[in-house]
Amino acid sequence: METLRGIPEAGLADTLADLVQTKMIVLSLTKSDGAYTVVYTPSSPSMDTERLDQALPSSPPVANMDDPSPPPAGAPGEFVHARSIAPKTILYTDADGRDQIREGGSRSWRNCNPGNIRKGDFSRNCGAIGDDGSFAIFPDETVGKAAIIALMKTAAYIRLTLKNAIFRYAPPSENNSEAYARFIHDKTGIALDAVLSDLKADDFRRIANTIQIIEGWKPGIIRANAPPAPLMNAKIGVASSAASATQDWMAIARREAALPLRERSQWPDPGENPRILNYFKVCAPWFEVADGDEVDWCAAFVNYCLVTSGHMGTDHPGARSFFWNKKNQFHVLSGPQPGAIAVRRYAPFTDPKWTTGNGHVGFVISWTSTTVTLLGGNQSNTVCEKTFPLLEKNSSGAKQSEFVAFLMPVIV
Repeated sequence: METLRGIPEAGLADTLADLVQTKMIVLSLTKSDGAYTVVYTPSSPSMDTERLDQALPSSPPVANMDDPSPPPAGAPGEFVHARSIAPKTILYTDADGRDQIREGGSRSWRNCNPGNIRKGDFSRNCGAIGDDGSFAIFPDETVGKAAIIALMKTAAYIRLTLKNAIFRYAPPSENNSEAYARFIHDKTGIALDAVLSDLKADDFRRIANTIQIIEGWKPGIIRANAPPAPLMNAKIGVASSAASATQDWMAIARREAALPLRERSQWPDPGENPRILNYFKVCAPWFEVADGDEVDWCAAFVNYCLVTSGHMGTDHPGARSFFWNKKNQFHVLSGPQPGAIAVRRYAPFTDPKWTTGNGHVGFVISWTSTTVTLLGGNQSNTVCEKTFPLLEKNSSGAKQSEFVAFLMPVIV
């Protein structure tokens, strides 16, 4: 593993191009005081591109994601992880777990990807920190623009004329390549028959700036990852308002529960239900992949229902993340309510913060003085309704499980 420090913005593209040409794997790319630090290592045959791009990781990309403590106060720093959490919505996270959302605008702007470069080995080795399913997400506009230049300096482009390079970059099957190339010539003054290897650094920067225009860079909204205008009135008002919106997430939960049994259930090995894996992809940035769809997926299901209905999830695959309520996105109720999120914890109970350990989470359907019925995932290995005791003890009287929280998303 090697480190390059103090790289100015003007030199970032050349640095990335050199690393790509020498088949290096960029492990991290961070910015401080206007300069970049790149950590890289030589690639190896075991680093299979398809697996790196598509497999869900087995550890959190940011340590704070698996910690009950909230992120430090203050504005986020350089982003190290990003993913799509809803249509036209990208969630960025810094190394300390602080978040920021880019919403609306153009796809290139949301992804800090002015060239609309596809996800894959190349984009990852140019500093991409995630993808939206098809296109790479970069930590900032500078890194995204440097990736355009690095691509133009690869062996596949550097010996081409400007026109031929653009026809490769924006092929006629998907673009009006002739107009694309002509626009770049008109804006930069660079001849269409100029060979890229003969161009100067400033020429490449002008080409990248013009590609950014053509690809439709349009800013949207940058906001904190927080409930929209949280209610600050009396508790009963908050709970009442939240309850009125339970149909948002409950409609999705019931839709999933109404699917044929095989579609909503985990499959025996060696099969993996892609629907369950998608719950994790949509709403949790990591999970223990070794067990595939047989890992505990109740929290992924609840998060999926919340996120796809426009509410905040926990960005964590465990039931305990709801108990943590790190961003105060949930209102804590005194007891069960229809459509509320119910959190059940299993022994041991020695850690008041519930840093590790198992639990279960689902949506409240009904309850009695001793039981709660939940609609949830991973209930008898499927999405269904199931009844649980409020408090469960073994024969010696030791507590085995207990409902420790009932929550409602904070909403307007």
